Amino acid sequence: MLSIVWSLSIFLLFLPSIESCHPQFQKELRYLDLYLGIKPDNDGEIPVEEAVGFATYIESPDELNCDFESECLWRNSPTDNLLDTSDWWYFKKSDEKTFPVQIQPGNPKIPKGEHFLIAGNTTKSPNGAVLSSAPVACQKGFSNLTFGYWLYNNAQLEVVVLRAMNRRRHLQVLLRPKMKCDFLGAANEECRVEIPPIKEPFRIGIRAFDLKDNTVGSLAIIDHIRYHGKICQQSPFPSSFSSLRIPPYEETPLQKMSDLSCERPLRSCRWGNMAKSQLSEWRVGRSIDRWVDMFESSANQSHPNSSFLFLAVDSFSPRPYSSLTSQIIPCSQRTTSLSLKYWMKTGTQAEICAVDEDGVALSCAYLESNDSPGPITIDLDSYSQPFKFTVGIIAFDESSFGLLAISELRVSGLLCSEPAPPVITTISPPVIQHIFGLQPGNGRYVPYDLTLNCDFTKDYCSQWVNYDGIVKYGVIPRDSNLFPVPKGLKGNVAVFLMQNATVSSLRSRMVPCSYNGRIDVEYMKSEDAQVRICALEQCVEGNETSGTVSIGLSSTAPFYVSIEASSRDNAVVVVNKISTSGQFCPLKTAEQTVCDQLVCNFKDTFCSYETSVEKPGDVPVIQSTDGATVTLSGGGIRAVLRSPTFDLAYPSILTITLSQSTFGSRVLLCPEDTSDPSLCHELAGPRVLDSSDKKVMFPLDIGARYFSLVLLHDKSLEFGPATFHIKSMELRTVNDEPMCL
Repeated sequence: MLSIVWSLSIFLLFLPSIESCHPQFQKELRYLDLYLGIKPDNDGEIPVEEAVGFATYIESPDELNCDFESECLWRNSPTDNLLDTSDWWYFKKSDEKTFPVQIQPGNPKIPKGEHFLIAGNTTKSPNGAVLSSAPVACQKGFSNLTFGYWLYNNAQLEVVVLRAMNRRRHLQVLLRPKMKCDFLGAANEECRVEIPPIKEPFRIGIRAFDLKDNTVGSLAIIDHIRYHGKICQQSPFPSSFSSLRIPPYEETPLQKMSDLSCERPLRSCRWGNMAKSQLSEWRVGRSIDRWVDMFESSANQSHPNSSFLFLAVDSFSPRPYSSLTSQIIPCSQRTTSLSLKYWMKTGTQAEICAVDEDGVALSCAYLESNDSPGPITIDLDSYSQPFKFTVGIIAFDESSFGLLAISELRVSGLLCSEPAPPVITTISPPVIQHIFGLQPGNGRYVPYDLTLNCDFTKDYCSQWVNYDGIVKYGVIPRDSNLFPVPKGLKGNVAVFLMQNATVSSLRSRMVPCSYNGRIDVEYMKSEDAQVRICALEQCVEGNETSGTVSIGLSSTAPFYVSIEASSRDNAVVVVNKISTSGQFCPLKTAEQTVCDQLVCNFKDTFCSYETSVEKPGDVPVIQSTDGATVTLSGGGIRAVLRSPTFDLAYPSILTITLSQSTFGSRVLLCPEDTSDPSLCHELAGPRVLDSSDKKVMFPLDIGARYFSLVLLHDKSLEFGPATFHIKSMELRTVNDEPMCL
């Protein structure tokens, strides 16, 4: 019988050419029919239902039941050279011969005419063949898969749960259920596998593997597949986020353009789906459960703060996918602006369009994943005919699924039927906040350009820093009666929004030097605002309502440049662009700057530090070759070494090497030199046992901007004078690595 099985395996290896095979293989087929009573049917090809059956989700688990007597929703998986390197073949029992004992554990007496599948091979390297089912949308609770099986010569079987879509032509295993279906099973035993709940689309795979033996071959046979469980009949993705359908709205005439804003989709939202299918429509998300999993994002990525609109589709979703479509806008007399926040799953491509009544695009903008979550603003110039906005997915990675979510959808502009609002001359901070869409910038800690040149239409320009939070960033309003702006001024800008009498500044990073340099600042200001540019103890005023203010600079020593704004009442100053001419030395990075400011060896120098005498009992620190030093005795009880103002690029460790000589003396790190000692951190003392050098460390968080090192000794009458030596200050990373090289 071993030679018979070997013949079978040889046959399986060459089955694709069965119609034109060598006479030797025709002989092998006759042996198989003569000794095992089996032969290929349908040229060995598995009868399967039409391809559409594998491109839609099954509606009932019974659809996966298969005796292979007719077309089934099971087929060979495409070879991926990993899980699948071979195929299953379609055979039938040609007579009533009994299978030999070497083929176990199924019923050896297969009725004549019954069909089954065989996988086998005669190679040294192990091969595998995967039979995969039509896709299942998801599975609720546990299910059971059973099938009859026979094994020969170390062949093995496993059930794998596969992602419904292949990724890069590779089968992706979601899980391998526990099972024990091997050669040692009881006679006539079926393979029974329990499959746990699965929340995403999948296929079931029955895999024969370890098909290896170059002498007599190995093989696996399966038949009578049964699947029992509760399944979803459609993709689970559209119903994610506890979603509901978008409520219908009455198409009553718009009274104002802002009627199209949709910040509460379940209440008042004049947007809906432009498609007939409910299986690929926009829905309202009410929670962010599984947000990180669905978007494949990091846990700290932003997300909507209230209900939101989203569209989720996969390769089985009916096309065309729905577009989120606004109510028709009769016409507009000024620029219409649509702003929103959005999130896209990797691989998803989407666009926003303004279209006419016939669906012809007037203007479109692609959503870029790098700009997410925004908000972004899409503008459409005044248009005298009816139009509407649409938002939709145009492509996605079909080995996964597409996902787009939007929130804070706002529309502003002026309908042709709306009366134009009167121009106001008094600056209202909330109005400016709204029409400019003001928001904070990236902050002063991010990497920045190493020149003073700045175009706010393209960048937040973090080489220019505002410390009081008065400067924000927004977009020049177009065609606004609420705040008139000069023609030609457009795009993103930096805005000083000042309430009452206020002074604020936008200061540059330290400039190392300049030779015949010039800085030009393009600006505009309201009536009660003043603006000037200052550097090297000189300032130049901007006297016009809008224009350019300039200053010339030459210096071999480092200096700062500041754009200063002030007001007598509510006012606004807008900065559009900063440009330079002449020669300016490149700016230092934030890391280089803070290292220059804080790192010091204190040998005959204080570097950037200063000693201060603020109150009775203070003694100045003295420079020496052995470091900054001071002796406290009698009337002197305190000495202060104050740091410069600095910006940290990231949290750091300040390491100080120092010595102190006397019991009772203390070394404190304080927020400022006037701080109460109880608010300071004690670095060393008062228990001083020797005067040797020691290193003390203090963590500086990213918000730290200055500190004072306070040397304190008010116990000289008890323990005698105390001498302090500050030898060095260094910066290290939180991983205890040198920060300044």
